[in-house]
Order: sequence, then structure tokens, then C-alpha cells
Amino acid sequence: MKFAGKIKQGKLTLDDNLGFRDYLRLIEGDVHLEIKPTEKVRSPQQNAYYRVIIRILSKDLGYTEAEMHKVIKEKYEIQSTKQLSKPEFTELIEEIKRWAVIEMGIVLPNANPTRQSSY
Repeated sequence: MKFAGKIKQGKLTLDDNLGFRDYLRLIEGDVHLEIKPTEKVRSPQQNAYYRVIIRILSKDLGYTEAEMHKVIKEKYEIQSTKQLSKPEFTELIEEIKRWAVIEMGIVLPNANPTRQSSY
């Protein structure tokens, strides 16, 4: 599980401290904690494409866009898509596309080819 936060003057502040504490209650035993600088977060092009995907899925499945976004986060166990790096966000989008086709027969469009290099 990943939790985002900031370190300032040697002090760690988590973006979702309550979620972190709830998660700790679910596990027992030895753990490995890794803290590392975050990579640059998703690009505006990725975000726009994700919104297109959410819009299509919500319309086809009868959800609002906010509900569809929540379904995606729950399905892929993501606290927030805002904290995903570019590679992580790319992988999420590809997983959503596979899920849509395999589970529901919904073929989602590819990203705009002119922007694919930044996607």
C-alpha cells in the first residue's frame, strides 16, 4: 500500500493520516517501510485522457463521473490518483482499458496520437 506525504524539517506529514492508521490496523507482523522521493505526478494529457475514460464508462454503466472515479479507486485500491507517477498512471489507464474490454465489452478509445509521446 502506498501513502503520500511530505517531509519538512525532518518531520513526516501524511496526506491521509487516518487512512494510514486504518491500514495499520489491518496488518500484523513484520513489515517493510520504504520512504522515497516521489516522481513527477501525472501529466495534464494523462489527466485529460483519464477524464475521457471516466466519462465514457460512467455513461455506459449508469454512474456519475464522481461515482465512476470512486469505483476505479476502490477496484484498483488507490487512495488518490493525484499522487500517481506518470508510469503508475499509465499502467492504471491500461488496466482500466483491459478491464473495460474483458469484463464489460467496452472498447475505450486510444489516447490522442499527437500527444502519445507525453502520455
